[in-house]
Amino acid sequence: MKLRTQIFSGFIFILILFLILAGVSIYYLENVGQASERILEENYSSVKAAEELIVSLAKIDQTLAKICLGSNYNEDILTQILEREKEIFSSQLEICKSNISEVGEQQLLNKLSEQYLDYEGQLYDFNHTSDRVGLYFSVLQRKNEILRETCSNLIDLNHRALSNKDRLVQTLYFNAKVYVFIILIVVLLISGLAIYKFPQMIVKPILDITEKIKRVADGDYRQQIPVDSDTELGNLSKAFNVMSVKLKEFEESNLEELKAQKTRIETIIKSITDGLVILNESKDVILANDAASEILGIPEKLLIGNNARELSRDNSVMRSLLDSLEQSDTGNQETDLDAEQSKDFIKIELHEGKPEFYTKDVINVQDVDNQNKSLGYILLLKNVTYFKQSDEAKTNFIAVASHEFKTPLSAINMCLMLLQDKRFGTLNPEQDEIVVSMKSEVQRLIKMVSELLDISKMETGNIELEKKLVSPKVLIDYSASPFEGQLNEKKITIEKVIDPEVPDFMADTEKISWVLINFLSNAIRYTPQGGKIIMEAKRLNGKVEFAVLDKGPGIAKQHHSEVFQRFVQITSNGAKNDKGLGLGLAISKEVITEHGGDIGVRSELGEGSRFFFTLPLETS
Repeated sequence: MKLRTQIFSGFIFILILFLILAGVSIYYLENVGQASERILEENYSSVKAAEELIVSLAKIDQTLAKICLGSNYNEDILTQILEREKEIFSSQLEICKSNISEVGEQQLLNKLSEQYLDYEGQLYDFNHTSDRVGLYFSVLQRKNEILRETCSNLIDLNHRALSNKDRLVQTLYFNAKVYVFIILIVVLLISGLAIYKFPQMIVKPILDITEKIKRVADGDYRQQIPVDSDTELGNLSKAFNVMSVKLKEFEESNLEELKAQKTRIETIIKSITDGLVILNESKDVILANDAASEILGIPEKLLIGNNARELSRDNSVMRSLLDSLEQSDTGNQETDLDAEQSKDFIKIELHEGKPEFYTKDVINVQDVDNQNKSLGYILLLKNVTYFKQSDEAKTNFIAVASHEFKTPLSAINMCLMLLQDKRFGTLNPEQDEIVVSMKSEVQRLIKMVSELLDISKMETGNIELEKKLVSPKVLIDYSASPFEGQLNEKKITIEKVIDPEVPDFMADTEKISWVLINFLSNAIRYTPQGGKIIMEAKRLNGKVEFAVLDKGPGIAKQHHSEVFQRFVQITSNGAKNDKGLGLGLAISKEVITEHGGDIGVRSELGEGSRFFFTLPLETS
């Protein structure tokens, strides 16, 4: 049966119940009405007729009495009244005879008819006798009383019948109320049960299907719905069962494919010789290869599923990786890059106490659709021991070569100075010009060699800081003093802006002064004739910041990242400068980094440059 037919049948069933209730109510109301009507027709009409008989008899008796009184009344009129009342009596008697409904009523009416015939005969005699008074008082008055007594008996009989029938009607009315009430209760109960059960019969399969669909949505494709009808819900259940089977088959095929892909990816990752650790967004380890397990010194089964923070408590390598990861998060927020990487070296002793060097690459994997949502992290430890050893060999070679070059260059410089000393003889102008040129080139070579030695020391970690309390004013004055001649020659003024709130702090005076000298040297080189240079020292977020500002040609933004690279010098138009090694700013960066500070530049073409660095305010 179709669902629509079921719903229609339910409404028809309830309608039939209420029609039955209406039919029963009408039936009992009709019975009560008919019973009341029968009482009116049978008994009440007889009572009224009997009462009219008594009235007629009273009027006949009264008329006879008036006739007996003689000349005081018009006999003709009284005779007419008498005849009319006799006719009324006869008609009312016929009414009584036509409504016989009670036991004994027929006998009373027969008796009444006989008495009235006798009374009527005496009335005839009354009209033809001379002794009317005697006949009236001796016979007619008494017979009239007897007739009225019989009429009263007839009334009493019908009154009793009325009382009995009224009780019957009351009983019938009460029974009708009871039966209608009982049927109403039964109809309401059946209707309520139908209203409760019928929607439940329809809704229950829908709820079952809904629950099954939720389970399928949660990934349980084994759900099946029993099909026990050919309704629309049955067809829906069949379609659901087919869908569930198809989804299960599709899931199984997808699972097999996913498992194959997962196995392929894990095999590829495990075959990578570099250490690889993959974290989710909560920094839980979800995958690691054998190389990473060996480098970290943690078995794979203890890596997978554990949080990187927990592992870093007892593992210095993981702690270093986590520090780089947190730096990557900070850098990612500031630069708003898709995948911010943090690279650094880490030294690990794995085999026979021989150190190995690894680069730490930390990649923050972000959602393509939501750049602010992190999907996890990739930690890569790449073995660069060979390159590190080669770099150290290069650094050592440069250090040795620079040291070896420095001695003869110093000797040549001393010889050139002696040639310029007039105590050893005078040179002609051409010779003096050649010596000056040679001395300039030798000094430039000595400066290059010194820079190479400094950078070699920094790369090998041999740089030593001799920190002591120093005043910002002393540093600025000390750094500016070597340039008085150049400043006067180019007519450049220096404005020193020193914040009085900056206290003395711990720093290596010589090395920090060297950085300021380097900044100031570049500023003088690019500041035009008659220009101005500003040297600043101020307190900034718990640090001290030094800066040198010039009004030179400035540096384009795309070259800012190259300024502090080794062996690079940038001119105002972006071209490389070949007059030096380009190590000054690179060494400055290393010095500031060793002090735990930061270094940078802000510049635009045509707006000049501001080179600055910050140092922590260590006061003791």
